[in-house]
Amino acid sequence: MAAYDIVCVAFPSWEGNYVKSTVKLMEELAQRHRILYIDYQYTWKDALMGLFKTTSVPVSRMLGLTSRLREVQVGDATVHVLTPPPVLPVNFLKSTKLYDAIQRLNAGIVLRSIRKAYSTLHIEAPVVINAFNPSLGVPLAGKLSEKSLIYYCYDEISACAWAKDHGARSEVQYSELVDAIIVSSDGLFRSKQRYGKPAFVVNNGVDFNEFQKGYIPIADKPAASVIGYVGSIDSRLDYDLLIKLAQKLLGQKLIMVGRIVYDKPHVEEAVKVLSAMPNVHFTGAKAPHELPYLLAQFNVGLIPFVKNEQTEAIYPMKINEYLAAGLPVVSTDFAPLAAFQEVVAVTTTQEGFITAVQEALQDKSEKEEQRRVALARQHSWQERAHELEAIIEKVIHTPGRHSSPALGSAAQA
Repeated sequence: MAAYDIVCVAFPSWEGNYVKSTVKLMEELAQRHRILYIDYQYTWKDALMGLFKTTSVPVSRMLGLTSRLREVQVGDATVHVLTPPPVLPVNFLKSTKLYDAIQRLNAGIVLRSIRKAYSTLHIEAPVVINAFNPSLGVPLAGKLSEKSLIYYCYDEISACAWAKDHGARSEVQYSELVDAIIVSSDGLFRSKQRYGKPAFVVNNGVDFNEFQKGYIPIADKPAASVIGYVGSIDSRLDYDLLIKLAQKLLGQKLIMVGRIVYDKPHVEEAVKVLSAMPNVHFTGAKAPHELPYLLAQFNVGLIPFVKNEQTEAIYPMKINEYLAAGLPVVSTDFAPLAAFQEVVAVTTTQEGFITAVQEALQDKSEKEEQRRVALARQHSWQERAHELEAIIEKVIHTPGRHSSPALGSAAQA
């Protein structure tokens, strides 16, 4: 397979205290291709908060006091990460015309920094992957010297609070401009097919070797029973279910690992109720390298999502992380999970979920444990990156695909 440059115009920041599919895929692709990762576009509000130390953001890089372009070592490979200058905040705007006008200004700011990076790295005709950033993608389309333009969608943007006013509209506009759409779940595949562009599924993966560090044979597990959840603690969780589970299983610890996001009003009250329960513990956000050691303490992994439009689009990253650690997994039926039906207990009622957790706590089968581990091994990020590469090759060699003017041409004025 031929090597080519990949420019990822990302919404997720490169660093962070949770696993990001965009970052993991780029890390794997960097083993065979040169990657330029356009980092999260911080605003002037972020910069000011960073200056006053009220939040942690890379102020010196944002302001150009240190180099905006840096090299990040990933194994034996290197990823070039570009921190653009601060842009103007736009998500609070209701006016479509004003939002689009300011986003065009922001795109111009980001584009100038990308051009400088292109010049430094001698990038020509890259594959451009826009990672869940369609509002910036629209004004940048055709201006990045792209040989192919791909939209990577890993969530239902219409259900995201920060994108509620303009996200869905921007996604429709951007989808008209791209060569292909890659999604992370079957639910998203069904949703994005309506745009009429070639659509492909690349499910989330797992850093198998890393999460295997959390594997403890069933025979060696401590007697104490711990049921746990790893992931964002936000409106996607069924808090009524979690409260009933904690009440029913007072003899077991319920550990909630992840950042708490008060994206809807009921989340704060529900977290307060759970926090007051004697057998419930919130750890806060943990860095990815810490997660395997937390999973080693678990006896059962939970996926307690509500069932709605947003969760139907999810392929939960945690499912393979739990399985890599050999854990029995209990889930609600929030989305199709056919690939896991042999090893995951998928339940349709709260009573069924609680019963499945109780049964999982009694699971002492080494054979079933090994089945879980074997399935997770098949879903590594390495395998997902190979799937993505095969799709890119197909898109590049499809007749009639997108083409754009060279960087710096009159079409970009």
